[in-house]
Amino acid sequence: MYLVRPADFADLPALERLAKQAGIGFTNLPANRERLNDKIATSKRSMQADILQPKDESYLFVLVDTSHNKVVGCCGIDAMVGADAPFYSYRIDEVVHASPQLQIHNRIPALFLCHDYNGTSRLIALVVDKAHQNPLAVSLLSKARLLFIARYPQRFTKRLFAELRGESDKQGHSPFWDALGKHFFSMDFKKADYLSGVSNKHFIADLMPRYPIYVPTLPENAQEVIGVIHEDSSQSADILLNEGFEFRGYVDIFDAGPSVEAQTHSLHTIANQQMGKALSINPAQQAKQHLIATGHLEHFRVTVAAAEPQSAGLGIDKATLEQLDIKVGSRIQWSALPLTTDK
Repeated sequence: MYLVRPADFADLPALERLAKQAGIGFTNLPANRERLNDKIATSKRSMQADILQPKDESYLFVLVDTSHNKVVGCCGIDAMVGADAPFYSYRIDEVVHASPQLQIHNRIPALFLCHDYNGTSRLIALVVDKAHQNPLAVSLLSKARLLFIARYPQRFTKRLFAELRGESDKQGHSPFWDALGKHFFSMDFKKADYLSGVSNKHFIADLMPRYPIYVPTLPENAQEVIGVIHEDSSQSADILLNEGFEFRGYVDIFDAGPSVEAQTHSLHTIANQQMGKALSINPAQQAKQHLIATGHLEHFRVTVAAAEPQSAGLGIDKATLEQLDIKVGSRIQWSALPLTTDK
């Protein structure tokens, strides 16, 4: 079985391993021990803080394979980006060039540097060990943080977005970066990606071009990857899209990977979450899979199990009660899992 819980300092070696496995393109999970330790510390401070409205808090969670008590994945939430430095994206729009005299009217796609996501909550750093990249584990990890948002809405904004990894090869070459970014940053994609994850991001504002980039002026291979999702991120992308996230024309300034967004309350897991008591059922009963959560802040835990909604709460079996370390009658939170998953 799998369980999601907040990250702790004892998870640092596992997070280092996951960061190295994730490779290039995961700026929010840099393969840097000091930075990862800071992320855990920030998450613990955020969990302990009394929050009336979101600021610069960040929350980090891990996925545990309970059969071996091993951390096999992680994910996070930034309460609000742009608090200490602008959060930059490219907005895809059109520029009109027209000549009435020649009867020519052209609409040309262009990339506009912007910080439209400033002040918005963001889902970050979803990484799962390759041996555990099954639908159940990835769905649980991705959706568990949505239950956390549903439980503590005052800690997050009403709008939520996620950046999806863009195209790059195993050697760290990004067609989009090679066509654009490297000319302004004077470094390869791998180094820029790493610096973005471990250092102050003010260097982005200092070096990025301020004027619109006309898409047709870019090499064809760079144009082709704008808004394209890296194949390694397709599974997590599908989960977000099925939740209700949509592409609204924003891409990453480094690899041109798409950003997807939604109104927080409209997401499937959040809109359908319920609160009630844990009740007991026979595991032989035919029951649908549910995300089930319990615990307050630092003690927050989520798993997936067959469960049966009842008038007084949610019926779950003994093994799940033990997994969550709760008793019949304990207060729990749940949401039906809308897709079939494999254990």
